Amino acid sequence: MANITLNIYDVHDKTKIKKTLEAEGYDLMLGTVEDFMDIIDIDKINDSNEVAKMAIKGYRQLKPLIMDIFPELTNEDYKRIKVSDLVRLIVQVGKAVVESLDLIKSSKN
Repeated sequence: MANITLNIYDVHDKTKIKKTLEAEGYDLMLGTVEDFMDIIDIDKINDSNEVAKMAIKGYRQLKPLIMDIFPELTNEDYKRIKVSDLVRLIVQVGKAVVESLDLIKSSKN
């Protein structure tokens, strides 16, 4: 199963990781998957430029989605996420969604 991680950086030293949050991809709720798929085109998940464009376009929708994936994430923590880590997170979530959908498809067979 896909592991989803998110680094939170120190408020005073932006090069230092204060903490890393983790979630298992198989724990994603269907509502989270649905919201994610409204923002991100799964077919373009391996193109970081396209992911960045989609992240910018759906930026306001991403915060509640990320906070749903990581319930322990605070508003202050959210402010200390790097943009490059946000793109990496979106790719991780996209891969977890695809993996989950493949599991559903294979369980039907």
